[in-house]
Amino acid sequence: HYPLRRQRQMCIRDRYQAKTGVSINAVFASSGKLSQQIQHGAPFSLFLAADSLYTNNLLQHCSPKQRCQTGVYGHGQLLIWYHHRFQTAEQALAQSHHIAIADPSHAPYGKAALAYLQQHSLRPELQAKIRRCDNAALVLHMLSTAQAEVGLIGHALMPAAQLQQLLPQSQQQQLQLLQKLGRTEVVPAHLYPPILHSWFYQADPKQPDIKAFLDWMQAAEQQQFWTDAGFKREHN
Repeated sequence: HYPLRRQRQMCIRDRYQAKTGVSINAVFASSGKLSQQIQHGAPFSLFLAADSLYTNNLLQHCSPKQRCQTGVYGHGQLLIWYHHRFQTAEQALAQSHHIAIADPSHAPYGKAALAYLQQHSLRPELQAKIRRCDNAALVLHMLSTAQAEVGLIGHALMPAAQLQQLLPQSQQQQLQLLQKLGRTEVVPAHLYPPILHSWFYQADPKQPDIKAFLDWMQAAEQQQFWTDAGFKREHN
């Protein structure tokens, strides 16, 4: 058993199962909750996290006998969504009333969004507009219900069309509405701290298929999948 997050991991899991016939049992939760469970002995061999802080912390608590490893499987990208009544992202930031971001106290993309806004030339004006949401799903809700005209989210929340088709119908409809209401731009990576989506692996001779899956998902053949899902790969 090992924890994965979000729809993209479900998709790559299904691709692996279709190719190899190996069934994968996944657990979905926030990176913080899953890392705490692993520290308390939860029997997970592989953990995919939204922030390398969690995997590095687990590695520090590993004994040599556990043969733990960690690495980065993708660099997250920050998107800015803004209502179509604005012509540019800069205009949207300047003229909007509310900017929705995930809570930076625990959300990696919220931290990146806040860092981007704090270094912006309009920082004094932007601070009063920021609306912090408990999670990214609530950011999307605020945008789709016109509670905010600007939002900063992970690119993975608005993946390529072929991956959107794999989402639940309600999520597809929400993304379609957002695409109708506004537009998105990728925020240049140098304007916020790196968002390192990372993996943590504990060797388990009873589960050799886990390491095989880890190697497969990082192979060059999966490059297009991760690109479509909104990531840049470690070697790019």
